[in-house]
Amino acid sequence: MFEVHGKWKIEVQKKCVLQWFKGCWNEEAAIKYAQEFLDKTAPLNGSEWAIISFFDNWELGTPDIEPHVAKHCQQFIKNGCIKDCHVYTPSVIKKMQLEQMIPITQGNYERLVFDDQQKAVNWLASHQFYVDIVAFKAGEEL
Repeated sequence: MFEVHGKWKIEVQKKCVLQWFKGCWNEEAAIKYAQEFLDKTAPLNGSEWAIISFFDNWELGTPDIEPHVAKHCQQFIKNGCIKDCHVYTPSVIKKMQLEQMIPITQGNYERLVFDDQQKAVNWLASHQFYVDIVAFKAGEEL
């Protein structure tokens, strides 16, 4: 196994999970991140909750992260996530890798991509999931 390459930060805020990603990810990062996510979101399991993810500082991942991320997504959907926002400056390459790994809709689950974090926060609020934007911006200091 290799060292973890890539960084992340996960915060649970009531019924919302806020996350920030940075760097180029390898398989070890995907595995460690998924486990930390499961641990931190365990109190939400069985209820309906949302995710907002900030990807501007993420620099893609090696191909071996993809099955781990796909499995991770199925797990959080099973655990109650129904709304999911990705926020990043438009990037065809990021979109290609993220769209390949993460479903757009599945049952009650729905994911949208935004290029503006306020629009993402507003969309979540329209579904009764409220994000403290000050905390969200503070998390950018990853």
